[in-house]
Amino acid sequence: MVRWWRVLVGSALVMGVDGNLCDTCNGNGVCDAATRICQCKAGYRGNRCEFKVCPSGVAWVDFASAVDTAHAMAVCSNMGTCDDMTGVCTCQAGFEGPACEVMSCPTCVYGRCVTMREAAATPDDYNFFTSTTYNLWDADKVRGCQCDYGFEGYDCSLRKCPVGDDPLTTGQVAQVQHLSCLCSGCSGSFVLSFQGFHTANIAPTATAATLASEINKLLPLHGVTVSLSGVGTTVCDPDGAVSAITFTHDGGNWPAFRVTSLLTGGTSAISVQSGGTPGLYDSVPATVVATTEAAVCSNRGRCDSVTGLCQCSPGFSSSDGAGGTGTLPDCGYGTTSTCPTAASNGLTCNNQGTCNSGTFYKCVCNNGFTGIDCTLRTCPSGYAWFDGASAADTAHALAICSNKGTCNTATGICTCAVGYAGAACELMTCPGTPSVCNGRGRCKTMQQLAKSAATNGELLGITYGTTPNVAATWDFNKIQGCDCGQHYYMGPSVGQLDDFTAYDCSARSCPYGADPYETGKVDEQQTITCTADGGSFTLTFRQFTTAAIPVTATPLVVKAALEALQTIYSVVVTFGASSPTVCTSSGVVTTIQFTSTQGALPLLTASVAGLSLGGGGTPTVVVARTVAGTKANVECSRRGTCSTLSSRRLDVDCAAVFFRPPNRRVRVLRRILQLGRQRQPWHAWRLWLPVPIL
Repeated sequence: MVRWWRVLVGSALVMGVDGNLCDTCNGNGVCDAATRICQCKAGYRGNRCEFKVCPSGVAWVDFASAVDTAHAMAVCSNMGTCDDMTGVCTCQAGFEGPACEVMSCPTCVYGRCVTMREAAATPDDYNFFTSTTYNLWDADKVRGCQCDYGFEGYDCSLRKCPVGDDPLTTGQVAQVQHLSCLCSGCSGSFVLSFQGFHTANIAPTATAATLASEINKLLPLHGVTVSLSGVGTTVCDPDGAVSAITFTHDGGNWPAFRVTSLLTGGTSAISVQSGGTPGLYDSVPATVVATTEAAVCSNRGRCDSVTGLCQCSPGFSSSDGAGGTGTLPDCGYGTTSTCPTAASNGLTCNNQGTCNSGTFYKCVCNNGFTGIDCTLRTCPSGYAWFDGASAADTAHALAICSNKGTCNTATGICTCAVGYAGAACELMTCPGTPSVCNGRGRCKTMQQLAKSAATNGELLGITYGTTPNVAATWDFNKIQGCDCGQHYYMGPSVGQLDDFTAYDCSARSCPYGADPYETGKVDEQQTITCTADGGSFTLTFRQFTTAAIPVTATPLVVKAALEALQTIYSVVVTFGASSPTVCTSSGVVTTIQFTSTQGALPLLTASVAGLSLGGGGTPTVVVARTVAGTKANVECSRRGTCSTLSSRRLDVDCAAVFFRPPNRRVRVLRRILQLGRQRQPWHAWRLWLPVPIL
């Protein structure tokens, strides 16, 4: 068998032969003379401290470490490539920050970029409605747009059309909120806020008329009335007063006014009640939940999201917000006794809905259709990538196109932001150019990756996102990443396979081996005791299983079966009691010494389903550890530098060439020097040498 070895020729070759790789540590560390290991300064790594450390962040995607536990710290947050020479991360498109730790915001055409934590802490009652906390793993990582008033969409590029009360629905009541204020011996003022707009400072001695005047100056509102409880004449008094605020010209239920108290001295308390909760003083009736609508274009027009204007249906026009004629372009004034028809075909409700007097001559569209005449298509919804939390650590509610795309109402298809896919833009795409995971891995969701999570090569058997309603695992079927845990043929030689790593499977893995300068360390040894006289069995190591091993197998057959596994390179196999076969009816103990795979290893496991034992006995294969491996299992045996971008796999661990018996080493070096003379022998370069494995 031929193995391709890459060897560094020139001055570095001499350093490799000597093995003293840390005489200077490149000026970035201190050499331990006893172990010949570099102790690198902060910010550097590598066997010679030759690499700069890239920053780390909470991983966007990784293998779960326990049930529903993931997103550990990772270099470049597992969303970028580390440049070892500069210590700088090159982030995947759509991510940024020194460690690629934050999601890039959309353009936010008319808005600003905020994190999930900021959205929860600073509600504006326009984009975000609940003042709460959000501290999950993505709190400072996932970002989105907070749109200016009058704009909407995941990137704030769409203009919002006016909303109003449907003029054909009757017998409804308007919303009423209460302002409860107690002021005994106090002074100062207070401020009311609504959808990000604020009143001027209002004195506690203000009258109902003054309060109404200040509220009606707020841009989003079109008219409220204020009445006081009891016999008082001011909005605050020493015994407490309640001001009933009625939304006479704004249909629907609106978030409660937010009040900022600037009252000082004496005793004061001020708050706002809504949603059926009564005011705090004077035994006033409960607040009123509206039955009026706050419908786009009052349900009587089509919204143009480019201009933000309503195109009213025949018979409807601007209103005063209360059903009368006026200047509000909300289609809230008018009447009709006919149902809408589609302009393209003249069909009532486009033949995709129902309409009659019972629906107030409004189309009730079939699933998949919307609009005043059911000519628009609805787009699918998914759990939002970004939104405001509705309660502590509770977010990512359903949203059209998952708040990561724009809905095309002509087709019902989402146009997703770069890096996202799925009918509802619900999936984060895997990296890789030109193919996913660079053609060297499998694209999996966080839930799927958890099934492949392993320690010491053995599957952990854990899940992520399987338990329903766990807030922290909202991403279980949304975030995807590359699983590079497989071997790929790199040619041209038979059996020439390569391992890949990095977040996008773009980097090759270098071999691991024992540090040749360590002393007093031993290889792992395990035994299998086979009691059988017919059939065959298999052995499994780190998820790979041998071909069937017959009971008559010799040591060479067992050795070949084990070394054919991708997780084992070389072993020494010996049978006890001079047995010629691996199994007998009385039992044979086979010792397996792992000479290339180092460290404390998981036990082999055996499948005995194919074995038989004469006399009605039960065949067995018992595996035991007799010597726990203590040799280090380190990259390039801690005596070389790993080049992850090399054009072929490095099948040597730096101990393999430079620390074999002298005659073996001399033959390798002679061959290197023969080729080296054909070029520039005093310069270092990499040569690929076909050297037979001895």
